[in-house]
Amino acid sequence: MVKVSRYSVCAAFAVCLCLALALPAAADSAEMLLTKIIGTNVNVRAEPSRTGRLTGRFAGGEHAVVLEERSGADPYPWSRVVAFASGGTLVEGWVYGQFVEPLPQDDWSYSADGDPDERFTRFFGKTRERFGDTPEEAVARFGAPAARKDTRIPGRHDPDYMVDYFSLEYPAFDLLFFKTKDSYGLIGVKIREGEAALGDGIRLGADAASVVRELGVPLYQKGSVFAWTDEPGYAVLTLTFAEGRVVLIDLDVELD
Repeated sequence: MVKVSRYSVCAAFAVCLCLALALPAAADSAEMLLTKIIGTNVNVRAEPSRTGRLTGRFAGGEHAVVLEERSGADPYPWSRVVAFASGGTLVEGWVYGQFVEPLPQDDWSYSADGDPDERFTRFFGKTRERFGDTPEEAVARFGAPAARKDTRIPGRHDPDYMVDYFSLEYPAFDLLFFKTKDSYGLIGVKIREGEAALGDGIRLGADAASVVRELGVPLYQKGSVFAWTDEPGYAVLTLTFAEGRVVLIDLDVELD
């Protein structure tokens, strides 16, 4: 895989985000929200109540995804969250809203909870196994695409260093590959419909909790769009959610 800079990843994400935001956001903005657990020894309960069964604790400072909120007699609403507690244990349950603080939207956060670099590397490796690293491998697995476009352009830093891009369009998804004299690989997947999956199970219709179990807590949110990247900034995955389910998948690697 070719290393890219964090700047390149953010630039690529901005392009993906413009497309993703054209989709309608979920009606209830509190249904999914990137947050931080504040306080110390914060209780996680099986029900949204102070008397609910205790299922775990957060030490404080963990990043979490709020899946839903429920108001009741207490001054603060209760938030059903999924996150990694100390030691990398995945925790899902209800936290009193006083201890849940929304993170800024449209801004990257860098929580190390749940070893995100290892998770994303494993996810990307599984994705390459599914789709292949060359257009020939993709055609062997999925048949001839509905449309294909091959492009050769000069490298970004050296006009004499040529890069070949191969864009394959299938009815339910698009694939993008690259090749140079030194390297080649899969650098783009967009899934619009159907049952195709990235990683172990990132597919359309997947619920937010299952996504977090595989990828960890996202590093970015803007409305209904959430994003993950590996620690060095090689690739960026954006998922658009509606009513707590994935409705658009876009994986992009920006060559440096």
